[in-house]
Amino acid sequence: MVRKKDYFKLGLYIILGTGMLLAVVIILGGGRFFQTTFPLETYFDESVNGLSVGSPVKLRGVQVGRVAEINFVSNIYPQATADEARYVYVRCEINPELFEKLTAKDFVTYVARDAERGMRIRPTSLGLTGQLFLNTVYQDPKSNPPLPINWTPEYAYIPSVPSTLSRVEEAVTTISKTLSSLKQEDLESIIKDVKSIVGTIDHFMKTEGGREAGNRFLDILQSTRGILARTDKLLADPAAETIIPRAASILSNVDRITTESADNIIAAAAETRAAMDSFKQASQVLSKTLTDPRMDKAMAEIAPTLENMSKASADLANAVTKVHALVNRLNGVTASQEANVRSIIENTREVMQNVKELTDEAKRYPSGVIFGNPPNKPHPEGN
Repeated sequence: MVRKKDYFKLGLYIILGTGMLLAVVIILGGGRFFQTTFPLETYFDESVNGLSVGSPVKLRGVQVGRVAEINFVSNIYPQATADEARYVYVRCEINPELFEKLTAKDFVTYVARDAERGMRIRPTSLGLTGQLFLNTVYQDPKSNPPLPINWTPEYAYIPSVPSTLSRVEEAVTTISKTLSSLKQEDLESIIKDVKSIVGTIDHFMKTEGGREAGNRFLDILQSTRGILARTDKLLADPAAETIIPRAASILSNVDRITTESADNIIAAAAETRAAMDSFKQASQVLSKTLTDPRMDKAMAEIAPTLENMSKASADLANAVTKVHALVNRLNGVTASQEANVRSIIENTREVMQNVKELTDEAKRYPSGVIFGNPPNKPHPEGN
């Protein structure tokens, strides 16, 4: 018979066990409900079989979050078109502890900037198990454009790229379609053409011309081998280690000088172009002038003028010779009559002095000069 105390103990054990279980659940998993995360969303236009809620989200091999929701785009964004409605919507929760000093708003800006630089999310298999995780990679944004959407994502958005398995399946499908499009006759024709080409090459190589071509090809290979050997020797020289950096430095300086002198070069080119245009115009004017019929007449009239100028130059030379001779004769006469010329000059000076004295006397005593007494007669001494 069960006593009342046994029921009490059993109930107490059940309550304690249930409380301990709830405590373990709260300790192990309850922290996730109170943890702050950065939401992130992406869309896939392919099957995500193997991806489930809780699958890891990695960035270059480091787990940065987990998958929180998998749904269809049409259930999240009703305005999606018929083509967009088939996208698979995946929302992730990113651990903010791995992105220090980033707020939720800064995280959205960071994701948008890196998405423009080529950050993409790719479904990646864990191995032979078939389980998928989301791997964040960087691809060429031009060759991997985002999926077309006509709505504004609610959270931070990273475009997706097809998984490797999807690309392999697509390549296999393309090859299969290409092979299936080929007919049996086409394959037979291609094989026949290949056999014909191989037979022609084999026949040519057995002829004299083929052997000569082969020998020339071997000579070319030998020359190439020698050139490569010399190149290796030049590159192995210690001087090449300094020549290459110097050449790079020179090219850098040339590029810098060209960049700094770009305006001057453009101005010089413009001036050169203007000079060439002026020269071209002058050439056209000269050509037009030379082809003018009046130019022939003028040239015909210039010839006699030049001849007369030549004769005049000869006469002028003779006249200069005569003048030179006359000057020489005058120099000779002047040298021979220098004493007489000097005496004439002295006499002329005395006459001028007397005239000056007479003029002065006439100014002082004009009447004496005209009506004065005659001079006294001279008396010889002793008389």
